[in-house]
Parts: sequence; C-alpha cells; structure tokens
Amino acid sequence: SVSGNVEDQSDSLETAVQTDASVTSVDYNNLEQLVQNNRSLKNALDNYTSSRETYENMLKTLEDERDYMKFMQEKYEDDAEAKATYKMNASMLNMSISQITKQLESQESKIQTTSRQKTIDSYVLTAQSLMRTYNQMNTKAQAEEKNYQAAQSSYQAVLKKQSAGMATAADVMTASDTMQSAKNRYESYRQQASNARFNLLSALGLDTSADIAIGSVPLPDLSAIDVVDFNSSSVQNARHQSAGTATEISVKSDQESQAEGTVRSRMQSLYEQLKAAKLQYEGAEAAYQSASITYASLQKKQQAGMLSQSDYLQGVADYYSALDAKETAVVNLNQAWETYNWTVKGVS
Repeated sequence: SVSGNVEDQSDSLETAVQTDASVTSVDYNNLEQLVQNNRSLKNALDNYTSSRETYENMLKTLEDERDYMKFMQEKYEDDAEAKATYKMNASMLNMSISQITKQLESQESKIQTTSRQKTIDSYVLTAQSLMRTYNQMNTKAQAEEKNYQAAQSSYQAVLKKQSAGMATAADVMTASDTMQSAKNRYESYRQQASNARFNLLSALGLDTSADIAIGSVPLPDLSAIDVVDFNSSSVQNARHQSAGTATEISVKSDQESQAEGTVRSRMQSLYEQLKAAKLQYEGAEAAYQSASITYASLQKKQQAGMLSQSDYLQGVADYYSALDAKETAVVNLNQAWETYNWTVKGVS
C-alpha cells in the first residue's frame, strides 16, 4: 500500500504541478506523487480540510465507471465470457467505492479535519482502482484482438471449403457468428480501456490527450502475503480504530465492542479474499507457464511451415488468453492486497 512523507507538502505540490507536462508515463508505485497534480486535491490540502465535495467527486468517478460496467454486463447477457468480465470489474470497483464511502462517513461522524495524508491516500486509492480497471480492459482487448484475428482466418478458410463443396452454408454462418462476437468483444474492451485511461489521467490531473504510457499493475510481494498474521497487533489496532470511528464518543462500551466485532468480521473476510486471490494467481501463473512452452513450440512449427495460418493464429489466441488470465489474476490479487492494507492502515 502507498504511504509517504507529506512534510513540505506545498513545495512538492508546486513542483508536481509545474512538471505536469513532463509526465510521460504512469507508474503504479508513483501514484502518490502523481495524484498531487489533481487540482481538487491541491485545493483540499491548501484548505487543510478534506471537504465533502472532494470525496463525492471521487465517488462519482468510481460509481460512473461501475455503473457502465453493469450496463455492459447486461448488454452482453448472451456472451458468458464478456458478461463475467464486466461483472468482475463492477465488483472490484464496488470494493473501492465502499472504501471511499467509509472515509466520507468517518469524516462526517468526526466533524473534524481529516489528516492531509488520509486525504492523499483516498486519491491514491481511487487512482489505483482506475489503473486496475484500465489494465484489466487493456489485456482483455489484446487477447480478444488475437481471437478476432484467428476467427477471421477461420472464416476465410470455411469460405474456401464451401466453394470446394467441403463446407455447408450453416458452417459459414457459424464461423461468421464466431468472428462477429470476437470483434464485438474486442471493440468493447478497447473502448472500456480508453474510458478507464481517460478517468485515470483525469484523476491524476494529467492531460487526457497527451501521449502518456500507462504502466502495468504490479504483482504484490507473495512472501509478504504468506506471512500476514490476522491476529497481529497492527491488525488488532486497526480493528479498534475502525470500530472507534464508526461510533460516537459517548456510546456505551458494549456498542463499541459490537462495532469492533463487525470490523473483525470484515477483516477476516478480506484476509480470506486475499488468500483465495493468491491461490487463483498461482493457478493462472502455472497455466501461463505451460501456455508459454506451447507457444514457443508453435513458433517453431510455424517457421518450419508445419501449420496452416488458421491453426497458427488460433495458437496465438490461446497463448494470449492464458496471458490475459494471468494478468487478471494479478489485478485481483493486487486489489485484495491493497484493500487489506488500506483497511489495516485505517483508510477504509
């Protein structure tokens, strides 16, 4: 999770804004510095009070993205693969929305100034979520582009077979439908990647039309996940602090205990999600390694002239599907890890 020193904040903000035009890439591990190009954040820090509007703006960005994912989920009702992708992304965005909402509720219940670092953290959390969505949609688009190319080649091959009396009109129609579905998914994912890119750059206060490269979402430190101790003192403190912010100062101790129990239950759930996401990643990584070996063999066969163009392109598509599954697992694990850490840190 991102943390940092915010001393001399005004100086670093001036530098960040002045060098806005020089930003050529967005690196996940540099989001805390990049968000400080955001004018709303700068204003919130200048006022030293994180206004309700600040959080509501972030919520609206995430909710709009989530709602569009739900819309696309319904649009692709008959396409199980695309529907599942949009459903998963809507779910991931919902987790971030929940975290920002808790920040807003916490701020209102305290009726006091939110710390500068927590304000920055909330912007970082939002940027992380948008960056995950961009990466997810971008890798889906890459994989679906390869599927589309393979489907195009297969369609052409079926047309040739039909002209030679070796395929029926129904065969041609099936190949055409497969090609059209792949094309629709590719164009849809590409559009979603473009939307997420726009929202991410906007959240970072960067020029959305500039030629800025978006980096990948990093794989969390697996060894750090392995040694997560659900009963550690830092997690215990996080439970207590979160329970405290969820209750009024004057409440009875049994109500505080109940609030702390609710937080404990949530952290237990996040801990289990983290472990499940790690298992999913390990499976996807193993499948990707296997696909890489097959892909290397495919390249050799292609160079030796042992494959038809259709078979070769289908092999390429299979490899990119495995790559996409691995990257999806990385994004899911990153989300689970960040959510867990932000919660321990008390940001959500």
